[in-house]
Amino acid sequence: MLIRSVAVIVPVMLAQVAWAQPVPPLPPPRPIETPSPATPAAPQPEAPPAPTAEAPPAVPAAEDCLAGLKAAGFEIEPAEPPQVSNEFCRIVTPVRLKAVPVPTKPETSVRLVNQPILACRFAGPFGRWIGDLVAPLVAGIKRSDLKAVQTGPGFECRNRNPAATGKLSAHAQGLAIDIAGFDLANGTILRIKPEPDAAPDPALTALRTAACGWFTTILGPGSDEAHHDHLHVDIEQHGSSDRYRICQ
Repeated sequence: MLIRSVAVIVPVMLAQVAWAQPVPPLPPPRPIETPSPATPAAPQPEAPPAPTAEAPPAVPAAEDCLAGLKAAGFEIEPAEPPQVSNEFCRIVTPVRLKAVPVPTKPETSVRLVNQPILACRFAGPFGRWIGDLVAPLVAGIKRSDLKAVQTGPGFECRNRNPAATGKLSAHAQGLAIDIAGFDLANGTILRIKPEPDAAPDPALTALRTAACGWFTTILGPGSDEAHHDHLHVDIEQHGSSDRYRICQ
């Protein structure tokens, strides 16, 4: 009997001991994971802009061009170009050029006998070439002031040279002029057309050479038959650069 009682008591005591053991604490809850921000996608390169036609050279507004030349002492006025049938003969901001100042002699001006019609953006460089360069150059060589310049009409709706076919001349945009001669105060006339067997005039040679720094095209006697009796100057652009010169 005693042995059975011991056998019963031992398991009960073991159970009580096991029940008395402290329960181990539960592990802390796992922190809530927040998703890491998505890596922004690399920007895609922008497609290159579609090629566009080359823009025409900027043209100053009529009011600005006229105001600037008048402020510089030019005798100039707005003009209506002659009516033409060819729609490609267009002149932007046409002006009638009457006289240009001579900066070295503020009281002096040089008249344009034929009062040519020119695009305003050409009237500026042409007039400055006359007043700033030609007038003092001629006066220094000839010992007489430049009084007037004989020219063609400026704007003309025609082809180059003038041929029956081919490209339009710079005259058709009012960007060219033909010079026939220069009148001096002492009555001398320097004619572009050379006299037979006469030596080249040093004043005409000098101003023609200097014109190559002012204009993009310079043609005259010796260039071709079409320019045997006058000096042609213009500012028409040749190719992609305005630095290219036809100076003959």
